Amino acid sequence: MTFRKKDFLMELDTGEKEQIRTEQVRIAYKQSFVSVFPLFFAGVIIAHMFFQTPVFLITTVWFLAVILTLLWRLWLLRIFRIHPEKHDTRTWERHFAYVMLSSAVVWGSVAFFIFESPNVLQQFFLIFLIAGISSIASGTLASLFGLAVLFLLLLLAPLFCVMFFTGGMEYQMMGILVIAFFALLVSAARRIHQNIMNALKSKILHEKATQALNLSEERFETIFKDAPAGIFYYDSDLIVIDSNVEMMQILKINKENMIGLDLKKLPDKCLDEAISAPFGEHKGYYEGPYTSMIKKLELWITLRTSPMYDTKRNIIGGVAIVTDITERINAEEKIKHQAYFDALTDIPNRILLKDRIEQSLAHYRRHHNLIAIMFLDLDHFKSINDSLGHHIGDLLLIETASRLTSICREGDTVARLGGDEFVILLNELGTNPHVAATRAETVAEKIHNALSIPFDVGQTEAIITSSSIGIAIANSDNQNADDLLKFADTAMYQAKKEGRNTTRFYQEKMDQWIKKRLFLENGLRHAIKNGELELYYQPVLEIVTKRIVGAEALLRWNHPEMGLVMPDEIIDIAEESGLIVSIGEWVLREACTQFVQWRAAHMNKWHIERIAVNVSAVQFRQSDFVDKVIRIVAETGIVPSMLELELTESMIIDKMDSVINKMNRLRTAGISLSMDDFGTGYSSLAYLKRLPFTTLKIDRSFIRDIMSDKDDAALVETILSIASIFNLDVIAEGVETIEQFNFLERHGCGYFQGYLCSKPVQVPTFEELLNYDIQSCQSNY
Repeated sequence: MTFRKKDFLMELDTGEKEQIRTEQVRIAYKQSFVSVFPLFFAGVIIAHMFFQTPVFLITTVWFLAVILTLLWRLWLLRIFRIHPEKHDTRTWERHFAYVMLSSAVVWGSVAFFIFESPNVLQQFFLIFLIAGISSIASGTLASLFGLAVLFLLLLLAPLFCVMFFTGGMEYQMMGILVIAFFALLVSAARRIHQNIMNALKSKILHEKATQALNLSEERFETIFKDAPAGIFYYDSDLIVIDSNVEMMQILKINKENMIGLDLKKLPDKCLDEAISAPFGEHKGYYEGPYTSMIKKLELWITLRTSPMYDTKRNIIGGVAIVTDITERINAEEKIKHQAYFDALTDIPNRILLKDRIEQSLAHYRRHHNLIAIMFLDLDHFKSINDSLGHHIGDLLLIETASRLTSICREGDTVARLGGDEFVILLNELGTNPHVAATRAETVAEKIHNALSIPFDVGQTEAIITSSSIGIAIANSDNQNADDLLKFADTAMYQAKKEGRNTTRFYQEKMDQWIKKRLFLENGLRHAIKNGELELYYQPVLEIVTKRIVGAEALLRWNHPEMGLVMPDEIIDIAEESGLIVSIGEWVLREACTQFVQWRAAHMNKWHIERIAVNVSAVQFRQSDFVDKVIRIVAETGIVPSMLELELTESMIIDKMDSVINKMNRLRTAGISLSMDDFGTGYSSLAYLKRLPFTTLKIDRSFIRDIMSDKDDAALVETILSIASIFNLDVIAEGVETIEQFNFLERHGCGYFQGYLCSKPVQVPTFEELLNYDIQSCQSNY
């Protein structure tokens, strides 16, 4: 094989080339030490040979040069051996070349002593000495081929010159032989150099292979031990022979239980096919549930198996990789559950409900077995949520869902659409529409009864609520889930309209009412900005003086298409949509501003001393209600005692401590408070004692029949007596006749309002009334 150094080095990277060069220099240093003592003894012999000869002085100098070169070489070898890190490879190589070339020059000069001795034997001794040194050098310096060639050239060149130019024909022939000898030594050095380089390359490649193998083994060991998946090996008898830690952690067992485990005895046979696959030279795979043998863990895993071979490619077992995907599967199931079930109540949501309705409708179209949709809404839930807090509202919804679920059959569906809206899908109601309606109504009655039981949600007093239910029964093959939900929703709003806590079946005429309601709600959202709201004022008269001393501000809506819209059509929509807060704030500010203007313009002429404003329950329950009232009073400049806020009995019975706190803050600010529609609600004396009211307003339903109904007359007398005891002013509402007026006057009622004087009127008309007395009001009426 021909040695090509360039091709050889091209196979190596820079680091490996440097490593080989270092090895070449190290070999050269090591080999050079062997010739030190032979050269020393040869030098002694030559010095002795020319002792007492004419060239004694020259040989003495030459011998000293030999000694110096040998000492230099020994010193350099010692430094290299003790401190090899002192220089880099190129520097050590350069120092070594200096020493060896100096030695070549010194020993090459021996050729000039050949013909200084007449003794032929001595001449041949010197020639053979030079030849011997050359032969040794061709081997010891062969690792550094260039240096070896230069060393041989410096060593043999003087001999060639002496032989070829000094002696006769026979010596010239010997000179030519010197050249041939030089070529032979160079060839030998080249061959030795090639062998050394091949050996070094083999060593480097072996070291690389060994390192790669060790690294591969380390990596494999690392992967096996630290892989995020369980790995185990088993033999041809399906006995586990090794396992990593992750595998044992998946199964929650120790190494003693794992190693030696017989896979044939696994109670869960779902893995058998995958485990056996490697012995048919196939890869096995399984994904699914698995129950572990020892700990009985319910897992969800993926198992991959592959054959395991010996050096002859015989299958001796298998390797299995196990991934525990239980958490992922659980997370996917949780996400799926969250997509189809309500997060609060854990019952089906709108998506799942609509899917089940469509399935039920498909069944209905095939078999004509009727289904019904019940749309349920908790009455006054928003008031409960606002007054008691969202946490209590959530508990109420959870308990409601539980009660509804307990009532319905297993094949029915109870779902929550959001807020306090629930839907019940009733299946298999029969083919007779009348029977189906009866069965649906029976379920509705059960729901009303179940929800009428007080809810214990951690409050001092249990919460009592009711529900409005709308029912729609499928009656056409063309109906879909959205249609039935819309129909049931419309029927539910009709139930609310007719007094709540009741059930209504869908009728087509209900669509007109719900469309009107939606139309009004959309318009109401822009009413304030568009300046469509207006306050009417109804006079409040003092019975003794028969003069107008106050007014009650009443809301009207000048709708651009429907004309004047009365409060009965506004308030419910405003409360349910949340618009009542901004509307109520506008009413309060507008009434106070108007009252201040009246007082400023006609203080000496008119005796108007109070302005009354109705407050919605939703508005009153706002946490910043009192702050807003006080701010509006300050901004409008009204005297606080001249502002009277009218509260209904129903809004003050829930969360009594909070209500009292708000009322006390208002009274501290100087604002008057009246109980509106007194007698229609709880009318508890205990409430009158605890609550800081300044005025009671007798509801018009009692005033209307006081002249013909003794019970109403007696009740009004009682209210007047109670007010006197608690030192409260009394305003009678709905006074329409002079007889009613006279009755109230006889029994000491302080104030009244009603059509006897005037209905609620606009500002200009009210200002005209302020100039009249009671007789003028009566004549106008």
